[in-house]
Amino acid sequence: MPAPSTDLMKTFGSLSLGSRLKRLSDRLIQDVVEIYQTQGIQLNPTFFPLFNLLHQQGAQAVTEAAEQLGVSHPAISKIARNMLNEGWISKTPDPKDERRQLLTLTPQSDALVEEIAPIWHEIKHYLDQVIAEQQHPLLAALDDFEQRIQQQGFVQPVLANLQHRISESDIEIIGWDASLREHFCQLNLQWLQEFFNGELTDHDERALFTPESYYLAKGGYIWFARCNQEIVGCVALANQGNGLFEISKMGVGPTMQGFGIGRKLLLTALNKAREIQAHGVYLESSTKLSRAIRLYRNLGFREVSHPNGQSIYPRSDIYMTLTL
Repeated sequence: MPAPSTDLMKTFGSLSLGSRLKRLSDRLIQDVVEIYQTQGIQLNPTFFPLFNLLHQQGAQAVTEAAEQLGVSHPAISKIARNMLNEGWISKTPDPKDERRQLLTLTPQSDALVEEIAPIWHEIKHYLDQVIAEQQHPLLAALDDFEQRIQQQGFVQPVLANLQHRISESDIEIIGWDASLREHFCQLNLQWLQEFFNGELTDHDERALFTPESYYLAKGGYIWFARCNQEIVGCVALANQGNGLFEISKMGVGPTMQGFGIGRKLLLTALNKAREIQAHGVYLESSTKLSRAIRLYRNLGFREVSHPNGQSIYPRSDIYMTLTL
């Protein structure tokens, strides 16, 4: 099935991770079913982990199989019941403990192994080839992700963050104060380092190291976001003359992103622009900053061609304007 021209699932970011993995799993299982059917194989692909475990390591109890495969006991029990019904496995008492039942492959499965082995070989060979061509190998990334989730958990960290989530009322927007000059510089240097390898142009240096002359003396403004007496974000509104203003140097500390601070800073700048009856506002950014671009578009900014043909910033590849 061809992929849709616009894959909305991708735009959901990490929130759709489980759904995207399920979608990929469903696609692979469907394709393996088709491969099996063309070769006259009737094995359900979802049986593979347990089937292969029993083939490689011999008889296993359900609990042991679940532990070795890293899945739940109920999940293995369900697969085992289905395989029992189709004759692929049988249950036998454990000779060391007759209270335990061991799962073992039947002669039907033993006969299938020789027939299916070359199919598995070709499936593995092709998937390994696809993975090897990737810029970021899937299996290595998946191993790393699974290990991190195993070590750090998922449910408890999210619940803990929800308990300590910052509300909009906790964020205070304040105007320029000379004592905050270093915060303005450091927030933006941190942002440049995180996303653009510390790229620092002449314009950046003048803006960050002499903000009073670069912004304020020319009729511009600078605001800061403060949370629990800590400066966590900033934004500037630069006066470019003839009623035109630029949204500039908006940054939020990495641990404070995702709490709506950028939106609050941007709305403060836009409200000021409307208050002073600016004719228009523009900004220059990079399309790699997908979260920021979504925010700009949500607030009415639209991409247009750069009036000078290209930006003075090498990192910038998008020019957006807002008519007030």
